[in-house]
Amino acid sequence: MDHIKIWRSPESKFGILSEKNDDLQDETFLAQYAYTDEVLEKIAADGFNGIWIHGQLHNIIKTSHFTEFAPNSEKHIQSIKTICSRAAKYGIKVYIYMQPPRGVSVCEKNFWQNYADYAGQQLKFCGDDGKKFEINCLCTSTKYVQDYLYEAFANLASALPELGGVIIISASEYPAHCYSKRNFKPGSNKKRKMQMDFVPTDCHRCSQREPEEVVVELLNIIRNGVRSVSKDFKLIFWNWSWTMYLDPPCEEIISKLPQDCILLVDFERGGYSEDGTFINEYSLAYSGPSEQFLDSMNAAKKYGIEVMAKLQLGTTHEIATVRSLPLLGNLFRKIRFMQENNISGFMGCWNFGNLSSANTAAVNFFMNLDKSTTENEALTKFAEYYFPGCNAQKCVQAWQLFTEAMQKYPFCVPFLYNGIINHSLGLLPPPGKVSEKTVGRSWLPDERGDDYRESVTDIFPLEKIIDNLNDIAEKWNNGMELLAEGIGSLDNVNAKIEYGNAFIIGRIFSAAANLYSIYKLKLNWNENSIKEYSNLANKHKNILKEALPYVKQDSAQGFHIEGQFYSFSPEIMEKIINS
Repeated sequence: MDHIKIWRSPESKFGILSEKNDDLQDETFLAQYAYTDEVLEKIAADGFNGIWIHGQLHNIIKTSHFTEFAPNSEKHIQSIKTICSRAAKYGIKVYIYMQPPRGVSVCEKNFWQNYADYAGQQLKFCGDDGKKFEINCLCTSTKYVQDYLYEAFANLASALPELGGVIIISASEYPAHCYSKRNFKPGSNKKRKMQMDFVPTDCHRCSQREPEEVVVELLNIIRNGVRSVSKDFKLIFWNWSWTMYLDPPCEEIISKLPQDCILLVDFERGGYSEDGTFINEYSLAYSGPSEQFLDSMNAAKKYGIEVMAKLQLGTTHEIATVRSLPLLGNLFRKIRFMQENNISGFMGCWNFGNLSSANTAAVNFFMNLDKSTTENEALTKFAEYYFPGCNAQKCVQAWQLFTEAMQKYPFCVPFLYNGIINHSLGLLPPPGKVSEKTVGRSWLPDERGDDYRESVTDIFPLEKIIDNLNDIAEKWNNGMELLAEGIGSLDNVNAKIEYGNAFIIGRIFSAAANLYSIYKLKLNWNENSIKEYSNLANKHKNILKEALPYVKQDSAQGFHIEGQFYSFSPEIMEKIINS
């Protein structure tokens, strides 16, 4: 089987959504400058045969409907053609990731005067620039919007025959169809397994329909538009957050998908770790596959639909500001499952976690091994390949300890999205009582306050977070001693980068445990607390001093690719150390 293996460059910018549409900031226009021959050659050398770029249909393709759309269509088309032509030289296909039809800002008054009949659900949305604005969905229950989508996808396939295909998300990332950020029909009282807020749509048309009906209709319109032109164009439909609408595996949607599509399924979401922790995000600490993946895969096979896996091969929100999370045993298990179950390929990253590392090299190395190769044999062979002259068994033991350490990770969405892991080498709150300013969102450059309450839950209360982080740090640092024996003396680039990366991760966990201890102290601050604070602050500075040389040698460390900001850097760390 020729597996589809999709990656992307960390240098290519995802683009922004703001109140005013600036289509020349879209990735479909700017990616031509990021995907140079050198970049594409490296992606191919790492074993990938696809890249994805983010696109907005209404900025790329002109149609006879909504004629105001795509004023710079020719520039977008030419940019995409340029990338496709370059990529083809290295055996790489280009895929456009999109969520059509994107909503249009209410501030576009002339547009809505012309097309008021096609406005659907209205939403208040926070743009990527942090500003909130009102946006109207384009209602896909109207024939005009349906005809637009059919024509637009037919035109896309016609204008870009060299394109590998499209990756379509149809749940709640951005405002699109009227259920994209809503999840049920008013008056519906379905019993649901998933615990979530139920938010009805206000659209007077879609409120008469079930959300899954709207999604299935949309996906089939996209398919029919493409297939009116091309039989080869890949249609990859991602099941991300269909659980908004239905209990997993969402068979009501899968059963009505066209058989010539590919179902992209989240590999880890909807699973449970060994200690019973629910996994509802990407994870490298959890090998998977989740129960939700298995059920979705089996449902797709029942209806003759191919399956791809959505993975994060480099790193995840577990720690997003390092080069990679070197949990190679878990990566081996993910790849082995794919091999044994005829999975058609993977999309290996989101718009972060896409730096080259031992992880990316290992994934493609594992895919080329015989299926009879055991995990220990695979890791040993990879260590010998990636670190020539190393003590391979010590490397394997180190990777095993790293994986064991991560079993204590306090995995839950509040900790992932609102915790301090990403910033722990770039923070030191002042003495005194906790302020009312929270630490903000982990993936965006929010102002960092000293209140960590949004990351503390009933499942992972403060004391447990501190204990778990200390346990991870201790075991991880034991693994570092083995890694030092395995590759510490090697004078090659791979060894230096991977050793430094692993060292930084260990200090991140130590620093995070220390910061939560400071937070605990500040919650109960009194006149006698200053001495303990000074001890913890000095401990924190020493952790930063230990990590600093390794941060200096790798400029990727501390940078959050999704948010395009540094959570920590040599300058930030030195300022704290010298304070």
